[in-house]
Amino acid sequence: MSRISVIYFFVVLACCLGARSVCAELLLPVCSNRTINEVTKRVGCTVGDPKCWLSKGGFCTDYVQKKLLLDRPDQKVLWVPVQSGDVRKGDIAVYNSIPHYAYVERVVRDKQGKSVAIDVSEYNFGDCMVDEQVMVTDKYKKVNKRSAVPLNVVDGGFIRNSR
Repeated sequence: MSRISVIYFFVVLACCLGARSVCAELLLPVCSNRTINEVTKRVGCTVGDPKCWLSKGGFCTDYVQKKLLLDRPDQKVLWVPVQSGDVRKGDIAVYNSIPHYAYVERVVRDKQGKSVAIDVSEYNFGDCMVDEQVMVTDKYKKVNKRSAVPLNVVDGGFIRNSR
């Protein structure tokens, strides 16, 4: 991965993990009080308590880490970019417009065998914000699955752990 890509990866990661920035304002509307109450009760955190949200492990990066079994601190990771035509199950879809990562569950191909879409699973990809400060959505720590996501929607491309 190029130096710029590595820097960008960590900037987006910081955004996903709670750096107060324009990220929240770019994304989603604030949830209704009812939804906020449901999520805070389910998770056990309160709005405005970033330490709690961050300790619960319910962000997109946490989910990708679990799916790739990257839970040992000594485990080495070497992210390499993957062309959309070469994407495969187990790769990570990177979204730039919404700081987000999703795990590729399946590649959808056309009749000629060309990759055209993906099925993904992810955490914290929701419809509204519960806590804008740390970018918690209504789908915090819930596995969300989306099918047939067009490759061109994945505006940050794909990465793969080459180790």
